[in-house]
Amino acid sequence: MRLSSAIVQADLPAAVLAQVVESKLIDADAAGRLQQLLAREGRDLPALVAAGDRVPLHWFRELYPALDADTAARIGYAAGEQARLTSFAALSLPLVSAGSVSEVLRLLEFMPLISSSVTARFLTRADDVVVVIRAGSGDPVLDRFPVFYCASAVQRLLTILVAGSPRLDIHIAWPQPACLADHPGVQAGRLHFDAPFHHLVVPNETMAAVCRFSDPIAYQGALAGLLLRLRAVSSDETVGRLKALLDGPDHRVGIDEAARALHLSVSSLKRRLAEAGTSFRALRDEALQQRALMLLAEPSASLASVGAELGYGDLANFAHAFKRWTGQSPGAFRRRLALRA
Repeated sequence: MRLSSAIVQADLPAAVLAQVVESKLIDADAAGRLQQLLAREGRDLPALVAAGDRVPLHWFRELYPALDADTAARIGYAAGEQARLTSFAALSLPLVSAGSVSEVLRLLEFMPLISSSVTARFLTRADDVVVVIRAGSGDPVLDRFPVFYCASAVQRLLTILVAGSPRLDIHIAWPQPACLADHPGVQAGRLHFDAPFHHLVVPNETMAAVCRFSDPIAYQGALAGLLLRLRAVSSDETVGRLKALLDGPDHRVGIDEAARALHLSVSSLKRRLAEAGTSFRALRDEALQQRALMLLAEPSASLASVGAELGYGDLANFAHAFKRWTGQSPGAFRRRLALRA
């Protein structure tokens, strides 16, 4: 199946690994094992970086045979805090030339061009945008590196690109690692743990913040190139376009409206989704579930209003759907969140 292939092939930019090595975030023993690994594979790390190539995420298992969750989180978050504007291959030019934080975050849609370790989806709310981060290796310990790296790298890049200290809250689904107990982000209330899922919360004010090195012509040209590359390498383009539609303001659309929005017939849409191993209902339920989790995390929102926002006129129908998605009722989920607060 497609999922198992993604697990085997989870990777990250070689520049990120080089950055970890250069900043001495790995110990001498791990650095020695990396040299042995590269020699065995007949690879040269500087050459991989220069070519914008990727390296397998599972290499970290070889660098640290006894890798634990705390170590993976520590290395990932610390590496992200040292991210460079030139660390992201094809995304580097549009990153530097972006005109606003909104344009910077849009580049997360093109993560498949540089890594299969994480993916991002966007949910727009009244006062902010939620960026949902998903890990792709299938290894709950190894996944900590790309998730923590991605979250802290976004924060780091915004401090480079935007004047001042743009607000960005990071929510991680795992328990707080001991190594981050005294981190300034935790102390400032911007780094949270035991969340329903991994996500960033970006206020509208931050989304509109202007970047220092804005170059609209360079950004639009680079963006057009990224779109062409993504279409060329992605066999699931229709899935991506449909996900973007369902994550947006038109999330209540049915399959007829979705097909029209994607300029496809209903039969063509169904066929393409089937070829990608999914269906309209599965993708819509996935989008509704993510939106429900985010809305329920707002204590002031009633269960009825959350259901109505998702298109359920009857609270019982919403509760039934939510239990089918998560195995628990909306009320039980909210009580669990309250206990964690």
